[in-house]
Amino acid sequence: MVVEDEPATRRLYRFLLVNSNFTVLEAEDGITALEILSSHPCDVIITDMNMPRMGGIELTRTLRNQGSDAYIIMVTAFGSRDTEKQALQSGVNEYMTKPIDFEDLDRRVKAYFARQP
Repeated sequence: MVVEDEPATRRLYRFLLVNSNFTVLEAEDGITALEILSSHPCDVIITDMNMPRMGGIELTRTLRNQGSDAYIIMVTAFGSRDTEKQALQSGVNEYMTKPIDFEDLDRRVKAYFARQP
């Protein structure tokens, strides 16, 4: 699942992941993501940190409190040591700063699935 409030960025992530043969769900914020995830669990969630209504940190905390073991990659345009620390403390598995290298993102998602039995 791609959780990103910017439609153009969401489309880019989707394009990349679909071209790598992944099925991709989309949400424009954390609240919408939680609604979709309640009936369509996902293995990997790529989420922006700052979004209206519910950002990536609150989404991650909510998912972890619900017992989700989804692999979460947090992406932010406002990267700093503090935001990275906040993201990791919320329970994300990986943290990336924008602009991201789409090949790197693709490698990270593929590496996650390669580790799965």
